[in-house]
Amino acid sequence: SVMEAGRGLATIAAGRFCPVRSSCDTLATKSRRTVSRWRIALTSSSTSTEPWPLGLAVIRANAETLLAGAKDDPHMADRLMEGLHRNAERLARLIADLLDLSRLDAGQYRMELAPLSVKTAAEHALTAIGARGHPLRIEVSPELIVKADRKALDQVLVNLLENAVRYTPEGTEVSLLAFAADDRVRLEVRDLGPGIAPAHRDRVFERFYRADPGRVREAGGTGLGLSIVKHLMESMGGDVRLLPNQPTGCNFVLHLPRG
Repeated sequence: SVMEAGRGLATIAAGRFCPVRSSCDTLATKSRRTVSRWRIALTSSSTSTEPWPLGLAVIRANAETLLAGAKDDPHMADRLMEGLHRNAERLARLIADLLDLSRLDAGQYRMELAPLSVKTAAEHALTAIGARGHPLRIEVSPELIVKADRKALDQVLVNLLENAVRYTPEGTEVSLLAFAADDRVRLEVRDLGPGIAPAHRDRVFERFYRADPGRVREAGGTGLGLSIVKHLMESMGGDVRLLPNQPTGCNFVLHLPRG
């Protein structure tokens, strides 16, 4: 299964440095075996194989290079181990996203809908992601209450804010706003990045859909985050859509029932 295949991640990620030659041998061997298990598990768990072969290929190539003798070169070994660690972390995020989607599809993601303060949820999400070189603006009335699942709402907001920070030039503002809209609450996550072309806006919530595959890989995205956001919002009786921001960038608009 995907979960079983992912058990090798802890070994790979924890073994970022291997001062002892035998440790490099062991880690490289385990890395190569883990790649084989992942290929089987991920192929059976996804209709698309596009996002993950590159990471697996890097892990396998680095492991084989270490086993072939690169472990005896301290500089080369450190560089290869860094590659193992970086790609293992990215694939760990992919595994986590696949498991979330699997639970949502099977109706096993337990929702506990209750009145929640939007301002508290927003502040918690902003604290979780940190500034990362971006001014973060929040405009949310303390009186706004939604009916939502605390964990799911946090995952939605963190995901959208992380995307905004990831794809926006350093120093540009990221905003989170909320206001009442009849019997619902409207939340907006805005950025001033390059935005998404109109032809792609209706498809960004599809699994593994990438308007710019190169940019997603460079930023370390899995291609599943927005699909998870859509599933979570619908499970809470809400919705999400993407609008262009002005003068540039994205504006993700969320609606949730008032609490």
